[in-house]
Amino acid sequence: MSERTPPGDVLQMLNEYFEIVVETVFRHEGTVDKFMGDEIMVIWGAPVEHRDDPVRAVSAALEIKTELKRFNQQRTTENRPVINIGIGINTGKLVAGYIGSSQTMSYSVIGDTVNTASRLCAAAKEGQILITENTLKCLGHLFETVEFEPVRAKGKFEPIRVFGVIREKGHSSPTADEQEAVDNELQPRSVDPAIEV
Repeated sequence: MSERTPPGDVLQMLNEYFEIVVETVFRHEGTVDKFMGDEIMVIWGAPVEHRDDPVRAVSAALEIKTELKRFNQQRTTENRPVINIGIGINTGKLVAGYIGSSQTMSYSVIGDTVNTASRLCAAAKEGQILITENTLKCLGHLFETVEFEPVRAKGKFEPIRVFGVIREKGHSSPTADEQEAVDNELQPRSVDPAIEV
C-alpha cells in the first residue's frame, strides 16, 4: 500500500488505526510495548499481572477485529484503502525489564515466548487470530477455536501447533467473517519472524 499511497496518508492511516488498537488494549489492561512500522507489540502479565491475562489478550484481539471492521467500513465509504491484519498470541515465561544503554532505555520483554508470538503473527492471514497450545490451555472453555495445520517456523525444530480463535462461546451462528476465518486454513509453511528478539 505504501508504494502507491502518499507517505502522509499512510502515516495518518496508521495513527488512526493504532488509536483503535491502543484504546482496546488499555480497556483490557494490556501494555503497549512498541510500534514497528505497521505492527504493534502488546503484552499482558508485565509489568502488571492478572490471573486471566491470556483471556484478556484474546478478548482484546476479538474486539480489535470488530473495531477494525467498523474502521474499514468507514474508509470504504470514503474511497480510501482499508487495513487487514493478522494477530498472533503466545503465552509463556519471558524476561521483562528496561533494555538499552545508559543514554536511552525502554521497557520491553524478550525470550522464546516473544519470538513464537511474532512467528504466529507473521503466519496469520487477514482476519485470523492465531494462538498457541500454551495460550489455549489458559482459556478454559470461553472461546470457540479451530485447530489449523502446524506452522513450521524458522528456528524451531518442531512445528508449532496453532489454533484460530473464532469468537466467544455463547454467541449465535458465525458471521461471514468468522466463517471465512475457519475456511481459510493455514497450510504448513516456513515463516520468517516479523521481529527477532
